[in-house]
Amino acid sequence: MKKNYTLLFIFLSFYAFSQGSEDFTNSTATASYADGSFVGNGGITWKYGHSRNQDIYLIDGSGLMLRRASDSYIEATIPGGIGDFTFEYRKAFTGTSERQLELLVNGVAISTSPIFGTVSGADTAVYNFTYTVNQPGSVTIRIKNIGTTTTNRQTTIDNIVWTAFSGTPIPSLTISSPANNTIYNPTVTATDVNINVLNFNVANGTGDGHIHYTVNGGSVVMKYDTTAISLTSLTPGMYTVFVELVDISHQPIVPAVNATINFSIASYVTVTDLAALRADVIANGAGKYYQVSSTPVISYARTTRNQKYIQDSTAGILIDDVSETISTTMVAGDAISSLKGQTSLFNGVLQISPLENSTVASTGNIITPQVVTTAQITANIETYESKLVQINNASFSTADGLAVFVTNTNYNLNDGSDIIFRTMLSEADYIGQVIPSGAANRVLLVAEFNGTAQVVARSLADVTLSVDSFNSIKGFATYPNPVTSDNFTITSNSAENKQVAIFNVLGEKVVSTNFTGTKSDINVANLSSGIYILKVTEGKKSATSKLIIK
Repeated sequence: MKKNYTLLFIFLSFYAFSQGSEDFTNSTATASYADGSFVGNGGITWKYGHSRNQDIYLIDGSGLMLRRASDSYIEATIPGGIGDFTFEYRKAFTGTSERQLELLVNGVAISTSPIFGTVSGADTAVYNFTYTVNQPGSVTIRIKNIGTTTTNRQTTIDNIVWTAFSGTPIPSLTISSPANNTIYNPTVTATDVNINVLNFNVANGTGDGHIHYTVNGGSVVMKYDTTAISLTSLTPGMYTVFVELVDISHQPIVPAVNATINFSIASYVTVTDLAALRADVIANGAGKYYQVSSTPVISYARTTRNQKYIQDSTAGILIDDVSETISTTMVAGDAISSLKGQTSLFNGVLQISPLENSTVASTGNIITPQVVTTAQITANIETYESKLVQINNASFSTADGLAVFVTNTNYNLNDGSDIIFRTMLSEADYIGQVIPSGAANRVLLVAEFNGTAQVVARSLADVTLSVDSFNSIKGFATYPNPVTSDNFTITSNSAENKQVAIFNVLGEKVVSTNFTGTKSDINVANLSSGIYILKVTEGKKSATSKLIIK
């Protein structure tokens, strides 16, 4: 009897582990993302990585919230085998990042959920994931966000259920990457199709059989291992890869086990100029790839994100090149040739992110700012966005002779109508300088924030370009002006050290020097004839004036 009871206990234990569930009642996850583990229903230990509790995004009481693909997961080893495996999931928090879960069995990705959670805001919809695992013995399962990125894709998991192993392992074939309907950029000429096979010994002439695959319905290719299918010499267009398991006689196994993946390589849309590019985005949405035939000129180049404001005779756009794809050195006044990239919107501003390096078509080009009013900009943001413009007789409402420009701050600029002057260029030399008083002509780049027009100056020279003088230094004077020789003189009442900078009309600093005393001669022998902006800083005071060199 003792032996029979022992056998019965073993049988019941095996049966208990062969079907089960997890409702996270015993979960140790807290309100902070962390790694951890807990003993759940049936004594099974569950491990989780960079996860937290369900917060308010619950499904059925307690649950576990995964955060991102790189290191968030829930995993357990189930003894006694698994038949069908199911769980429920839903979007957590309100972000629009694509969420897609994958199931790994014994370290192999075998199935994925549909994409969900891309609509802004909370989503209470609960989805069900089901897959027939049908694996005997101890089976390790893992649920995670697909991929390896660190982008937040919060998802709540709950109500995991599995049935007993049915007794006959079922062969399975899945394609783990690329994701179905992936769209590659036009520079891609090769990709790997990664496959996973379970319960089927792939070999050449031995084992259970091998793999057949086709690309776009072409000739059958025989494959005798489970390494990635490498596709090369690809060109823009649509691709369908069909993969199936066959026996050693090259016949599909019964029942059939196969998988299909579709992907495409985008083509460049060739546009004659930036106005045509903007019109196509307005008509068809951002995200397409473009090749610009015109040679836009750079009005302002930043180190930050390798950004460049460019414009041609028709429109402007912002180049956002965080990957520094454009390796050619470029400065304001350079014309860009062979611009190719993908468009996107950032807070309403149309950007193009380069996919290939561009070249300089010409240098020293002068952009003449288009004279507009604040009312015209507000009524037609898309017409002026990222272009260099000039607003005449405009004054800063907060200028009092003491207030200074602070980075990432809104200031009211008025020429009869109001517009936001946004100090978004943290590197600009007017940051920390006194806001100029009075009405003057301002040279500005046009931006926006989700439909609200904004403008920004490239440099102090832009803010005071058309003003004869802006002066908070006592006794400040320059002579002669116009300058007709190699030197001109600066004077002031104080002997305090003075920083001297001269800018050209592109906002580039062409002279930088300093002196201590009440008077000094400044050498400008290397400057060409033209109009410049002189800026002198004395302690916390500054003076700016137009400098003419003949």
